[in-house]
Amino acid sequence: MFQNYFKTAIRSIVRERYYALIKIAGLALGLGTSLVLFLYVTHQLSYDTMHPDVDRLYRVNQTNIWNPKGGFWGSTGPAVANALITEYPAIESVLRINTPGGQIVRYTKPNRDVVAINEESVLAADSTFFSFFAFELKEGDPRTALEGKNKVVLSDKAAKRLFGDEPALGKLIQIGDKRETVEVTGVTKEQPTNVHFHFDYLLSMPTIAIIKDMEWSWIFTQVVTYVKLKPGTDVATLNKTLKTLPMRYAPATFKRIGIDFDEFIKERGAWEVYLQPMREMRLYSTDTGNRLGPVGDIKYVYVFSIVAAFILLIAVVNFINLSTARGASRAKEVGVKKTLGLHRASLIAQFQVENILVTFVAMLLGLGVMELLRLVIQPLTGLEIPVTLWDNKLFFAIIILLPLVVGFLAGLYPAFYLTSFRPAQVLKGKTISGLRTSNLRNVLVVFQFTISIALMVATMVVFDQLKYFQSASLGFNQESMLIVNNGEKLGNQLQSFRDELATYPGVVEVSASADFRKAFEDIFMREGNDLKLPIAYMKIDEYYMATAQHQLVAGRGFEPNRPSDVNAVILNETAVRLYGWTPEQAIGQHIIYVGDDVGRQEIIGVVKDFHFRSLYETINPFMFFNIKSKMFGDIRTVAIRFNTPDVPSLIAKIEKRWNQIADATPFEYNFLDESLKMRYQEEQRLGSLFSVFTVLSITIAIIGLVGLVAYSAEQRKKEIGVRKVFGASLTSIYVMMNTQYVKLLVVALIIATPLSWWAMQQWLDTFQYRVSISPWLFVWAGAAELILAMVCVGYLALRAASLNPATVLKEE
Repeated sequence: MFQNYFKTAIRSIVRERYYALIKIAGLALGLGTSLVLFLYVTHQLSYDTMHPDVDRLYRVNQTNIWNPKGGFWGSTGPAVANALITEYPAIESVLRINTPGGQIVRYTKPNRDVVAINEESVLAADSTFFSFFAFELKEGDPRTALEGKNKVVLSDKAAKRLFGDEPALGKLIQIGDKRETVEVTGVTKEQPTNVHFHFDYLLSMPTIAIIKDMEWSWIFTQVVTYVKLKPGTDVATLNKTLKTLPMRYAPATFKRIGIDFDEFIKERGAWEVYLQPMREMRLYSTDTGNRLGPVGDIKYVYVFSIVAAFILLIAVVNFINLSTARGASRAKEVGVKKTLGLHRASLIAQFQVENILVTFVAMLLGLGVMELLRLVIQPLTGLEIPVTLWDNKLFFAIIILLPLVVGFLAGLYPAFYLTSFRPAQVLKGKTISGLRTSNLRNVLVVFQFTISIALMVATMVVFDQLKYFQSASLGFNQESMLIVNNGEKLGNQLQSFRDELATYPGVVEVSASADFRKAFEDIFMREGNDLKLPIAYMKIDEYYMATAQHQLVAGRGFEPNRPSDVNAVILNETAVRLYGWTPEQAIGQHIIYVGDDVGRQEIIGVVKDFHFRSLYETINPFMFFNIKSKMFGDIRTVAIRFNTPDVPSLIAKIEKRWNQIADATPFEYNFLDESLKMRYQEEQRLGSLFSVFTVLSITIAIIGLVGLVAYSAEQRKKEIGVRKVFGASLTSIYVMMNTQYVKLLVVALIIATPLSWWAMQQWLDTFQYRVSISPWLFVWAGAAELILAMVCVGYLALRAASLNPATVLKEE
């Protein structure tokens, strides 16, 4: 029986191959798109699931005590780990990870040649690291690799950069400005992509002197602390008891630095600690600051899952519409088979076999579409869509079950519809498509174009917001600014390097200062009334204001011949306002750093507010210290404002001079404007993805519309012939053929407008600075959809309108 169904299905597909190809093309695009999004979503949900005992692993988060607005941090002080293991028997072990930041790594070869690389991905960890995370070693013993001082584990890529194909184990390298010698005790295999952090250099924690010196501190929040719980631990109960932990242990830290803990808590509110599951770190940490590694966002996982479902639905709608539209052409086949005694159940089974066969063919093509989309989307958006999921059993189950389910469900209504014809009526030629079925097709067409229009509007809104981000005034001039990194590596030669660059043709200004993109933050108190504020800060020289083109609204900048400027600061307008001054009143006032003996700082200037962080955030307090201040933060960059058409030659000249004095420190630079645009990669990625999905949804919808118009033209040949005999013009027939679909597109636009406006307004509301949604976006989206539809179906309508009425009526 099944063999007969299969043969009948193949004959039917071959006989109606034009419409079968339209069905297959639409389904292939829909299935391919949903599969590539399935790969992305599965990859995002798989983060950190491979670690041993993952369900017992947690990160220790705590209240951001320095921010009056509250929120949580993913980091703690070094002392927290010891308190946890001491206080709570339910905690089996703890792990701390520190981020020392970029380091110059040097390796001296046996022939005395030196390999020097500026490495950014440097971490330090306790010896328990490999019992928490599934980083396998191809060299070394994970149990002992991080025990003791001056040990380091390398990634396979870092080992390749330093040593080539030679074994790395036991080799000595130098790290950092002090060129501390460390021994390579391990090399990882290729690290899994779905982990919330990666490293090239993993130092043993005792190697980091500052952590050892701060073992007593709860406020030096420079370690990320993880815990492994004992089996069966009630996490909810443990989290309740953790809330009081800072209140018992932190006062000793505050006493040591001379701050009244009770007063501090009274101003800041509750200081809490809680455990976040390892499985949630990737997708549920967007609001957690000071964390380790980049994060994703669960809302985008939901968004792309919904988009995948809608695009697949658009393809299924095509399938249903074309199947029901072709019902009249297959009515006699159904009537004859019923007359010969074939039961309705057998007919439904026959049609379902045909539907599932079409879907399986579409799935085979869809796999090609999936791989093509994966290769396009990855470089376009930077999203991780690993091909390794081909080895995933779930993935293979999906590509077998999905066409079965889609084919069965998509073909269910058409199968029941086609088998509902009565043999007597059919064989007398009285079969009609039915108003109810026609109305259903119209509803489904409206659904398709509603989704397409909504995606088009969403794409335009995302790119409008991105354009706003990239063109907004930041309060300083980021254009034509070249930033040379690692200026502090030049030591005493930094000033002479700056002075020499200032003489180069095409150079307007040069400053050797810190980098506001990596500003520090600490607590500063207004002298007189003890008002404390968290303020971001950086250290600058007397040339920085002119180089960055900041605007002073009161006072002055730093001057080279004023020794007192060493203990002077420049605040932005927001800091001055929060301290309760006007810009003019602030000049000559003093603020005090509560952390150590930096001393009183005189306010000598107030600078116009500027965006030192991304436009996701409102402008916060900011302060400039003098470059010679004792304040912590001695990282330097050389900022160069240029005005020359031959930028490559200028860079080459700067690099040549750098290499002469930098003692093997690599020359690294970036353009400030390009660097700042990188802050908005998420919006760029989202816009690019929506662009791809919009094109796909429109393509699938147009493919279905072409099929419907072709069938409509075929069914209405006699009507068109009669109209032409009675004098109807080509234009009037063309308009008649398209009017129905224009109406459906207008209905789709009316429905899509409020839905897309609401959805995108919700998205825009997540930004502090945002564009407004222009009504013209909906007009453009509707017009674009209409033009595309008319261009694609216009040929079919014109061909139908051009038929010779004599030929048509003779056939009838």
